[in-house]
Amino acid sequence: MHIDNYFSISNSEVRDAEFVIYGIPYDATQSFKPGSRFAPNAIREASWNLESYSQFFSFDLSFAKVCDAGNVNCDGSFQDIGMRIENLLGDISGIPIAIGGEHSISCLTSRKFKKCCFLVFDAHFDLRDEFDGSRFNHACTARRIFEEGFDIVIAGVRSGSREERAFADRNDIKYIFSWDLKGYEDVDRLVGEYDRIYLSIDMDAFDPSYAPGVSTPEPFGISPKILLELFREIADRIVALDIVEVVPDADKITQTLAAKLIFEFIAGYSSKR
Repeated sequence: MHIDNYFSISNSEVRDAEFVIYGIPYDATQSFKPGSRFAPNAIREASWNLESYSQFFSFDLSFAKVCDAGNVNCDGSFQDIGMRIENLLGDISGIPIAIGGEHSISCLTSRKFKKCCFLVFDAHFDLRDEFDGSRFNHACTARRIFEEGFDIVIAGVRSGSREERAFADRNDIKYIFSWDLKGYEDVDRLVGEYDRIYLSIDMDAFDPSYAPGVSTPEPFGISPKILLELFREIADRIVALDIVEVVPDADKITQTLAAKLIFEFIAGYSSKR
């Protein structure tokens, strides 16, 4: 067995699992540094270096039922991948945790979860109507999800076009710049009215000093500690989670942070039950 084959805390069959981890090794539209197709297995490998006890939540992760369902086949068209994800999600009752892959995969993983707030941590607005000739480019993710009827909250943003910012203002999309995000309370206020939250974590939301291995690094980012504290407040309202845009780095910093965020989300959710 190779340690990049499945997540270290996987201990359950898919039909019994409270949390189902699955990878989507897709990076067809990444516009700067490609390579997030390698992230799912790199994050799995990094998970084996982490203790299965959360000190922050005082929770032993061996008590959570977790299944690693493997990687989705990413051959064929974007729509083909979407159908495979839809079939997978149709067979599970646990909370799905998708490991990208580029951010466009959120367009596919969120479709099951209508009438939710789409809370996304991202350095970029991702509100372009199209980029490089594609409407499903990773720079268009929030725009496509907005068109599906989700309420959008973007946290940690610090990059994008003037047109994207105008689109957000015109359509009452909530956002908070990284320099205004002082603590988890600032995000908690923006999602306080929602009892169902789809959480998308683009790893470039974090400052490159915390997450150097991302497709489009952007200076002046946030600290991961904000997510840790936010999980304490909203984990039990999260109905699905994705972590995207990791381009595995040689020192394994970014993929380890991604794995740790999955650990702490599961611990945070489980400790509130």
